[in-house]
Amino acid sequence: MISIGEILVTVNNVNKRFVDKDIIKDANFGIHSGEKMGIIGVNGCGKTTFLRILAGSEPVDSGEITFRNEVKVAYLQQNPDLDDDLTIMEQIYSSDKEEFVLLKEYFKINDKLTHSQSQELWDRQAQLAEKIEMLNGWSIEAKAKSYLTKLGIKDFNQKIGILSGGQKRKVDLATILLKEAELLILDEPTNHLDIDSIEWLQQHLVDYQGNIIFVTHDRYFLDSICNKIMEIELGQVNFYDGNYSYYIEKKEMENIDRQRKETRRQAQLSKELKWLKRGAKARSTKPKNHIDRVMELLDKSYLIEQQDMDISFQTHRLGKKILELGGISHQYDKEPLINNFSHIFQKFERIGIIGDNGCGKTTLIKIITKELLPTKGSVNSGINTKFAYFRQDADEMPQNKSVYQYISSYAENIRTKDGVLHSATEMLERFLFEPKMQQAKISSLSGGEKKRLHLLKSLMFGANFIILDEPTNDLDIRTLEILEDYLDAFDGCILVVSHDRFFLDRICDFLFIFENNKINKFAGNYSDYLLVRRFREEEAQENDKEKTAKIKTAKTGLSFKEKKEVQEINNRLTDIEFRILELSNIIENKADELTHQDFTAISEEQTQLEDEMLALLERQEELEEKE
Repeated sequence: MISIGEILVTVNNVNKRFVDKDIIKDANFGIHSGEKMGIIGVNGCGKTTFLRILAGSEPVDSGEITFRNEVKVAYLQQNPDLDDDLTIMEQIYSSDKEEFVLLKEYFKINDKLTHSQSQELWDRQAQLAEKIEMLNGWSIEAKAKSYLTKLGIKDFNQKIGILSGGQKRKVDLATILLKEAELLILDEPTNHLDIDSIEWLQQHLVDYQGNIIFVTHDRYFLDSICNKIMEIELGQVNFYDGNYSYYIEKKEMENIDRQRKETRRQAQLSKELKWLKRGAKARSTKPKNHIDRVMELLDKSYLIEQQDMDISFQTHRLGKKILELGGISHQYDKEPLINNFSHIFQKFERIGIIGDNGCGKTTLIKIITKELLPTKGSVNSGINTKFAYFRQDADEMPQNKSVYQYISSYAENIRTKDGVLHSATEMLERFLFEPKMQQAKISSLSGGEKKRLHLLKSLMFGANFIILDEPTNDLDIRTLEILEDYLDAFDGCILVVSHDRFFLDRICDFLFIFENNKINKFAGNYSDYLLVRRFREEEAQENDKEKTAKIKTAKTGLSFKEKKEVQEINNRLTDIEFRILELSNIIENKADELTHQDFTAISEEQTQLEDEMLALLERQEELEEKE
């Protein structure tokens, strides 16, 4: 049993370098029991690399990472490594624990029995079922199906090979959670999840008894789960004991402190420079190391150079007519996704689209951008409306092209908001792609760097209607903040599909909500919607309680006459039971004395009594329902 505060993992003088950049430099720290730690840093700083090192799938250049012997580790990587030939349930039980091994074999046999009825298979399945029962393994099956259902997976017998990338990710997440390891390592666990699934996962991890180390861009998620923040910055690792809000407060205090130290340094430097200007004769009384101190002040700065992405593009003015959707409907495989939806977009609208995975959110965007024709209805955009479409899947970019070749193939020169024309090289530098990185192949970029490049390509033509499909996946928090600032000041319309609740709250003031095969409109951001939804749920619960109370009241509301009737029925039932027993005794004890007519009379009386008893019992049941 591991006690709270004990060291689970020791990181001793670890170094890791990637190409020409330090990921981790001279790191020494421990990970203690009870910690739920979020890792923060800009894209490319090494967050995923560090998780891979902890999980044992990436070697260190030097140093050592030591785990306590009994610590079990489960690692959720960004790209699931699953067996396409297994069913979902077989994949779920990919653990070496005995009950998991038995369950995996049980479901494998179950799959075989759908194709071949073999007595040998039936016998083996029966043996497995008995062992699973002894180990209480069926409770694991119930938990597995519960996790999958919460994550939006309902057909448990599908083969992994036919699932989408997002569905595979969910199966992998359920598999990892089911292992209930002492240390969960999670890389972007909210990717590909709808908002309801994220909120379920968030609460599950809040209640989780083990340790968690994870990378996420979801700020609400960080705030709710973390009791410690690990920041990776320029190869250095810094820790903050608290959640994300606490980290932001501490960073602000650190920045203020650095500014103060820098102000004092500048004042001291100014004073020393005046001394240097006085000439050698005037300086002769000063110690010899004084000049060295001046040089140190010149070299030293308390301010950390942190280059920020510069998003600045010239935009076209919107006309009177922007975009009109007239009664559009669409179906997929005869299943309706969108049904008779209309909307006339107004200037500067900021609309968020939310709903379960597969409900039709991306389909709506494709209809708006005319990549897809609706089954019914019309889509009319204004003459001056210029769309920028930031797609969900940046992997569609040509992986063998360099960063520069990709951007320059669209435009050699790009005009910024101030009207100045910049070269593709200059704009790439503004998006934090240094000259050396511009020559790198797209395939060598991290997921976040690909997203950043995709963002530049999507926005650089000066659109006045921006459409963003899951823009927050793989972007670091700092880049998200810069994007949010840009969108705040954007002179145009914004339509965004996102599961990032913070991003929706920051950007949107109107929602399209996919639910119950229709699109409902809501005036407000996501938190407003959540508040209203919870209020409605609570109201529905209260109504149910009131109905139950009314039924209960009605049940105890027997009138005086009905109460008297209940008593009379009970008395009459007792008399009938006694008389039926009496008649049975007559037949049994005096059969030889009875004539044929006597038998007939007794039989008729028994029948009448039984009919009367049945009627009284039905009436008694009616009255009992009112009690």
